[in-house]
Amino acid sequence: MNHPVTFQQVIARLEENELAYGVLPLQNGAQIVIMPHGGRVFGPFLAGTGESALWLTSAFTDAEAFRDFLAGSNSNIGGERVWIAPEVQYNVRDRARYNESYVIPPQVDPGHYTLDQPRPDRWRLAQEMALQAYNVASGGKTLHLESVIRAVDDPLRYVRDYPRLLDGVTFAGYERRITLSERTHDAIMSEVWNLIQLHPGGEILLPASPYAEWTDYYAQSAAAYQTVHPDHIRVRLTGDYRFKVGYKAAHLFGRAGYFYPLGEGRACLLVRAFFNNPSSPYVDEAPHKPGSWGDSLHVYNDGGEYGGFGELEIQGQAIGGQTGSSSSTDQFILWLYAGPLAKIEVIVQHLLGIQPAPIPD
Repeated sequence: MNHPVTFQQVIARLEENELAYGVLPLQNGAQIVIMPHGGRVFGPFLAGTGESALWLTSAFTDAEAFRDFLAGSNSNIGGERVWIAPEVQYNVRDRARYNESYVIPPQVDPGHYTLDQPRPDRWRLAQEMALQAYNVASGGKTLHLESVIRAVDDPLRYVRDYPRLLDGVTFAGYERRITLSERTHDAIMSEVWNLIQLHPGGEILLPASPYAEWTDYYAQSAAAYQTVHPDHIRVRLTGDYRFKVGYKAAHLFGRAGYFYPLGEGRACLLVRAFFNNPSSPYVDEAPHKPGSWGDSLHVYNDGGEYGGFGELEIQGQAIGGQTGSSSSTDQFILWLYAGPLAKIEVIVQHLLGIQPAPIPD
């Protein structure tokens, strides 16, 4: 990991700046931190080192740097966040001047989230936002967004030889169940846009059809960082070359992984499980390709100007317009495994069907 950030550092910075938060215990001593400012989830923080498995800004490591970060315009604080898609509809006023007119609506981030605990084992984030649509459709749109966050069980717990498979491996998992609803049904379509920010140095592992299609969203192509196989796609995340690529829902199967080394013969696997529904239009589109719908997943590699991270971005099911629906609920699940490299490779094979390796004796 680069500039690892610990649970203790995050709590210290939030308390120094009087930012509200909640803590949710996960399995094996791991924890996540939920912050209403920006609707963020930080972690999972592993027991022992206390380091975050998701990328967090290095500003967390220094009190003065974190105060400066909060006072600035950079929203890349890290962890998991939820924005609203289509990006070109809500964040870009003039798609012909994409970079010059790109603005993150403050109603979305940092937003005005409330945080409460409806049950001892879960936290809830909620907010209502009034947005303006500029492209794809136009006009005002009022949306309600609610996330319920709770721990989830290890998906491997019922497989044969589970104790041996997980011997020496740490598991932690949580779910973010997100409901998006509109106050008035009209022609404007909207989607949940869920992102996790990732440490550079690993590979996205994406089970996919041999007919998989993708779209480069920026002028910089991802071709040199992507390897296409008959049953999956790999994308290297380096944090030093900016690209974004989208993948068609029709060719994906609802899981994606991120595999990266921890050093000293150890590795970490993050698996994102989600409902991939090709019948939903997935209306986010490349800025230079109006109507290029159908991408349910995007991979982003930062060029270093915003901190040098990667992102795995998942779209939720659309509401409004031609969908005929005024609300949708999507589940975004994160499974984390950390342990000996050879064992993590076997878990990759179990959950993603990629990179087989024997369990060492």
